[in-house]
Amino acid sequence: MWTIIGRRLQHNKRGASTVIAIVLSLVIIVVIVSNVVLWSYEMNQLDWEKMNEDFSITEVTKVTNSSWFVAQSEFTVNQGNLVNGSYQYTETANDVYETFKEGLRDYQLETLHPNAVGQYAQWPAEYPSGSSHWSLCDEDSPDDDGTYVENNAATTKKDSFNLQTPAGSGPINWIRVYVRARLTVSGSNIIRTLMRTYGTDHEGSDIALSTSYQDNYTQYNVNPYTGADWTWPEIASLEAGATSEESGVALVRMTSVWVVVSYNANPNYSFDMNGPFTLDLSTYPLDYIQTVEIQLRWRADDAGENWYLKAFDWTAAAYTDSGFNKTSGQTPSSGWDTYALNLTSKWRSYVSDSGTMYVQLQDSQADVNQTTVEIDFLGVRVKINGTRFTFRNGGSVTLHMVSLWIINSTLHQHYDMDAIVNSAEIFSYIRADISLTNNSYVVKVVTERGNKAVYSVEA
Repeated sequence: MWTIIGRRLQHNKRGASTVIAIVLSLVIIVVIVSNVVLWSYEMNQLDWEKMNEDFSITEVTKVTNSSWFVAQSEFTVNQGNLVNGSYQYTETANDVYETFKEGLRDYQLETLHPNAVGQYAQWPAEYPSGSSHWSLCDEDSPDDDGTYVENNAATTKKDSFNLQTPAGSGPINWIRVYVRARLTVSGSNIIRTLMRTYGTDHEGSDIALSTSYQDNYTQYNVNPYTGADWTWPEIASLEAGATSEESGVALVRMTSVWVVVSYNANPNYSFDMNGPFTLDLSTYPLDYIQTVEIQLRWRADDAGENWYLKAFDWTAAAYTDSGFNKTSGQTPSSGWDTYALNLTSKWRSYVSDSGTMYVQLQDSQADVNQTTVEIDFLGVRVKINGTRFTFRNGGSVTLHMVSLWIINSTLHQHYDMDAIVNSAEIFSYIRADISLTNNSYVVKVVTERGNKAVYSVEA
């Protein structure tokens, strides 16, 4: 009996094993079939998407400038007041404008430049050679190496100049004697401001120079000769300049001298505002920018006052228009005026490594008229030698373009790209690093799915 029972149990175990094997086989078959179906679906989906990519290159053109970059936040008004509107009104030239008024100042500044020879003209070298020293240092906006005097002597040398006749009146707060100078090469030479009053020389402290031009000044709150407050006859007879001594291979080069007088005259109104502008360096890398332009569309109700657009010089840490194509400012008419500037080859001084610029608008000096200023547009843009590619997505799926080729008889150049074009969209793509020639060429663009579009130009 026990033998019969054992045989039955052995038979039942074999049956269970068979059932388990069959079930596992079915599970494996189901998994394989599911994966095959899923893979087939995915392949069909990819094939479908690839087949439905329908795009073309409709135009390839040279690009010489970017679009305008405008302010992205409210302007900072350092002197004056915002009356109405906002910075967003200045994004487009459309007669929708932001309005400002000059503010009342408790002091006024007058700037005096050299206009004749003074007591000293000892610096041995000048450029252009043979020119009067005062005429090389009298610029309203310094021209740096355009004109200068230079000390290449191993002894102390002085240069001083007579100044323009002042027009101000009222109590004088202080005067500042400014010099703008640099070293020709790295070294340790110094320069000191020089001021002459009542036939007596007064020198400022030692100024350490670098190889870049910089502005330095000495301030006199009272006349150092009399110990009393300055008078206007003393200002009218003043001489200003600098003294230096060559002590190595580094020579001192001076390009500009001027005197600023602070005095009280009531009422006196002035205006000064600035704002940041950010260049898109992802589209316009610094290495491919040729220069930068500034443009202002504006209107002011005082046609007798001169105004200036300037930019922040990141090296000098000051607002200036040094190197601009126009440094004489602009006097407004009775209607809308356009004030356009080019930063020439000096543009890099005004653009930070991150692409930030600060632009300033200010009047030349305070006066008795409170001027209203209306700004319709203010923006900056870069000049380049680049290319614009225009794409049209006529398909039903979104395109991701990843490769660009420029092919001509001598060049087969590949560029990586990352551009998304939605269905039914026309998309412009600018490359500042691609410069078209006047010869025949072929443009080829490849999408992430492997499709391509071709554009040909015959010379």
